[in-house]
Amino acid sequence: MQASAPSPEVPAPATQDVPPLVDSKLSEPSPLLPPPTNTPRPAPVHPRNPPQRQPSEADRQYVDAMSNGLAALENRQWLAAQDAFALASRLRPEAPEVADGLARARAGQRRESVATNLRRAREFEQNEAWREAEEMYSAILAIDPESAPALDGRKRTGTRAALDEKVEFHLANPGRLSTATVFDDAASCLEETLETVPSGPRLRGQIARLQVLLEHVSTPVAVVLESDAQTEIMVYRVGRLGTFTRRELNLKPGAYTVVGSRSGYRDVRLQLVVTPGTPPKPLVVRCTDSL
Repeated sequence: MQASAPSPEVPAPATQDVPPLVDSKLSEPSPLLPPPTNTPRPAPVHPRNPPQRQPSEADRQYVDAMSNGLAALENRQWLAAQDAFALASRLRPEAPEVADGLARARAGQRRESVATNLRRAREFEQNEAWREAEEMYSAILAIDPESAPALDGRKRTGTRAALDEKVEFHLANPGRLSTATVFDDAASCLEETLETVPSGPRLRGQIARLQVLLEHVSTPVAVVLESDAQTEIMVYRVGRLGTFTRRELNLKPGAYTVVGSRSGYRDVRLQLVVTPGTPPKPLVVRCTDSL
């Protein structure tokens, strides 16, 4: 048996310098970077979730003012509500809720003022205080120019007030009724009062007094004039009476001017006032001062 030949020796591969997979320099800290720390990095802020801002003192004051204003509205405290919303307006002038609150407070105050004045006006009417009632209705119209009750009420009470004042004037000045035009005006007032409704206690009293006054004014009163039979007597609105020693006249109530004249003497001028139902004392008319 023949011996096998020995296997040829395989040469070992030549050793080459293989670069490392990781550069050793990268594992060393870079002088340009901050040293590594163990502090966790902050989470990124999402654009839809910005960080919450802490409320400032002005914010708290605004919230308090709005809360106070809304509470005052609920309790119908209109002035307090306006004060609160005014404070809020200074803090946030452009806030729409502030303007809305102020508008609601002012509207509430207007409604309450109208209701209060309307109630007072009707009370004045019931008491026949016509001029005061008219003033109340005018106050309502200053707040709400379109208020139908106030428009009607002012017209109604203004008419009654004018009639009331005219009647009171005639009652307070009976002497003026001797003038025909004044008497006719008083008689027209009486007719108007008789046709006026509603007729309360005050109006009925005025009617009764004016009726009596006009009747008295229409009733002549006996007046006595005394003289010396030498003085010429004339009574304005009556006529010349001549000379006499005693003369009785029936005159309607009023004021009369009596003039006496005599040749060679200074004229005399006297005032005769005739009141309803009361004859005056005799009036002596003589010219005694010689010229």
